[in-house]
Amino acid sequence: MLYIGITSIHLCGKKDENMGNRFSIEELTCLHLLRCHYADICGKEERELRETIALHPATFAKAKMICEKEKEANICIIPYYADDYPVSFAQIGVEAPALIHLLGNKELLYNENSIAIIGSRNTDDVGCNIAYQLARDNALKENVIVSGLALGCDSAAHQGCIDANGKTIAVVASGLNIVHPKANEFLQQEIIDKGSLIISEQPFGVKANPARLYARNRLQAALAQRVIVVQCAVKSGTMNTVHFAHKYGCKIYAVAYGQYDEHNAGNEYILKNGIRFPIKL
Repeated sequence: MLYIGITSIHLCGKKDENMGNRFSIEELTCLHLLRCHYADICGKEERELRETIALHPATFAKAKMICEKEKEANICIIPYYADDYPVSFAQIGVEAPALIHLLGNKELLYNENSIAIIGSRNTDDVGCNIAYQLARDNALKENVIVSGLALGCDSAAHQGCIDANGKTIAVVASGLNIVHPKANEFLQQEIIDKGSLIISEQPFGVKANPARLYARNRLQAALAQRVIVVQCAVKSGTMNTVHFAHKYGCKIYAVAYGQYDEHNAGNEYILKNGIRFPIKL
């Protein structure tokens, strides 16, 4: 098993009185598969957590197999108590992931010049072009571009960054052996090949679903110092990311189109409500 000692202070902001000093990555993976996440781990006694694991030997065996497969695939797994767990996640407290799974350039996690460029999957050509150009321009300024590898604005942002020979982080909602959406299989591989990073809180074999896509949005916001909304509806995953960005104290920008339509209603909402700063075309 992979055992890593827990540091004296954990993300709940108190001494590790309940966590003991030995929780393996396999055990944390088992708890994740049992839908016991960091907030639950903070709120429960170590004894209770170990009893939960003991009551599910098949799940623990599956967790061990997952960790072995991830190691074979060069996936780096970082638990919340490790010294190299990113401060950007530690700072979001009980919303932090207990484990993160990385494929690619791990050092990008610690960059302090990261910009999340986000928007709708159903964007129009104008939105895609803006996302591409904003990502390209900011990558040329040596900013790391964060996005979610979705179709539409996210894909355009990743591609614009890559074409500028920049670095990008794709935050995904599935295990790293599953490409979601499937149409972005080539783009995901290109991100890895060009020295960038794919990150997920989900272990191998876990598929993306609406709840996991929603949860993924907080990680995009946490990784970025600035968030740019390219184009979105009022009710959308992008607006969910804006919510987290506002909560975490990020600077939020929205492209100002100057006229309302269904593609940019979220942008107009952000600007009219004074949430943050406009980017004029």
